[in-house]
Amino acid sequence: MNCTEVHPQKDLSLDFCGLEHCKSGHRYGPLARGHYILHIVLEGKGQLTYRQRTWDIGANTLFLIPEGEETMYVADETDPWYYCWVGFKGSRAAEILRNIGFHQDNVVLRVKDAKKLEEKVRQLIDYPEMNLEDGLMRKGILLQLLSMMMKDTEKDSDRTALSDTDASYGEYAIAYLRNHFREKVRISELAEKIGISRSYLMRIFKEETGVSPQEFLIRLRMNYGMHYLTHSNMEITDIARFCGYEDALAFSKAFKNRFGMSPTQYRQM
Repeated sequence: MNCTEVHPQKDLSLDFCGLEHCKSGHRYGPLARGHYILHIVLEGKGQLTYRQRTWDIGANTLFLIPEGEETMYVADETDPWYYCWVGFKGSRAAEILRNIGFHQDNVVLRVKDAKKLEEKVRQLIDYPEMNLEDGLMRKGILLQLLSMMMKDTEKDSDRTALSDTDASYGEYAIAYLRNHFREKVRISELAEKIGISRSYLMRIFKEETGVSPQEFLIRLRMNYGMHYLTHSNMEITDIARFCGYEDALAFSKAFKNRFGMSPTQYRQM
């Protein structure tokens, strides 16, 4: 069941819409599209992969296929998606999507009641387009649908979905730093590994921990340094390497900047 647009408009144009019970393992992509496609998941499960990150997506969830961006999505083998979608483009499209809550690092949002959104998509599917007047009516329905998404996500669901996603990014970054603090860690490379921008990682990490990733890493290294200075007979050089510093001098300098005394002075206290 689907629809197509025959009277496109520059500011916001509905290209197509549809409704589908996906087959088990149904896959689309990886592929870039020439328009935005918003999926509304009504039932079932599946996965979306975008910018080297994969989301598990269930019912009452929106996921966006950004214009010109390569994505891949696949329905679950045992509980495949039942979803509807709208494809659109235009000069206002990006602004509207931002107002809903989507951005380049987050293309998944939860909604309270996807069934209400489905009703609007069905109106688009059922409304025949024979002339420009019909096209304007369908554009009105599309705007109503997008407005409902703004209302359904902006108060609770948007913040919840974003914070849940942010938390998963933040938790991954924290776990990564805890497991790799002995290594040479670049925050830009960590952000790339997660699949988000460096500035976005910095923001959500600080919201999660109260400090920047760099500060968190320094504190982590210093805490281990203090522990081994106090509870072991390890040489300063060995402690330095264990804590991720190339040599004792670099460790001693960082330690003194942090605590106002050298590792040797701290050990003698």
